[in-house]
Amino acid sequence: MKIEEIGGEFALIRRLSEIVPTTGPEVIQGIGDDAAVIRVAPEPAPFLLVTTDILVEERHFKRAWASPEQIGIKAAECNVSDIAAMGGRAQWMFVSLVLPRDTDVAWTEALYGGIARSCRHHNVALLGGDTTRGAQVTINITLLGSVSPDHLRLRSHARPGDALVVTGSLGASAAALALLGAGRSPSAYLLEKHLAPSCRMDVASRIAPLAHAMIDISDGLGSEVGHICTASRVGAEIWAAAVPLHDEVRMAGRLLGVDPLQWALGGGEDFELLFSITPANIPRLKAAGVTCHEVGRVTDRTGEMVLISGDGDATPLGGGYDHFKE
Repeated sequence: MKIEEIGGEFALIRRLSEIVPTTGPEVIQGIGDDAAVIRVAPEPAPFLLVTTDILVEERHFKRAWASPEQIGIKAAECNVSDIAAMGGRAQWMFVSLVLPRDTDVAWTEALYGGIARSCRHHNVALLGGDTTRGAQVTINITLLGSVSPDHLRLRSHARPGDALVVTGSLGASAAALALLGAGRSPSAYLLEKHLAPSCRMDVASRIAPLAHAMIDISDGLGSEVGHICTASRVGAEIWAAAVPLHDEVRMAGRLLGVDPLQWALGGGEDFELLFSITPANIPRLKAAGVTCHEVGRVTDRTGEMVLISGDGDATPLGGGYDHFKE
């Protein structure tokens, strides 16, 4: 049986998590969130956060499109984004590389330069890793961080009646990828969003004290809403007209004949934050300087996730990107 036949990437993760031990007295949250959460000392000491991510050449980046610095930035930022989604602080990074035999030293140094740029921006120390030879460039990063128990935000904390809120416009990375794939030149804005994105660690610490559930948008809004609903055993409605789309994303949609909303719902790699919050707390968040957009509500209809059109029609909310589905 093939992976796509059992439901794709996330179905595979669920099956694998049933094979190995995933709990223990120190485990606060294991498989199933943006990062694992481990108690390393009695409260009120911070919890340890651990996340890991892999970028594979031709699937996550193309050297023909991206500079080595941009690839390094993206590799680091997608890991820092996971720590931000937990309400935590990124601290220690380990990088393992698979490199083809003919890889240029200068290219590899520039790749590390991009990783270092992200590390300096987020005050992260790079402490080690591994390097080996292989057929194509593969970058595996493990990132450790910490979070105070009162700031920890899990996918399982959403409550019916919560507002669903995102920290910025969506779909830019997917729009850039679509343009590149069509042989078109994306704007500078779209290109940066795809090749060298910035995660939202800048606002995570202000959101965490007020939010309930939180997740980073790495696989599309539809997928992330689904993760929160599954973990919290709730439902959701997303309002199509409220999903924030940059003007250049809309322009790319017109150019390619694509509804740009589909890039926001299923494109991925936006690295904005999606969180659930009591509606009354949204003004407090904005007063704290956080720009955000309310895109829907959490409902008590467990497992029912719908997209509400401008005309009020409800359709099933589609999923996002899956590495084992095309």
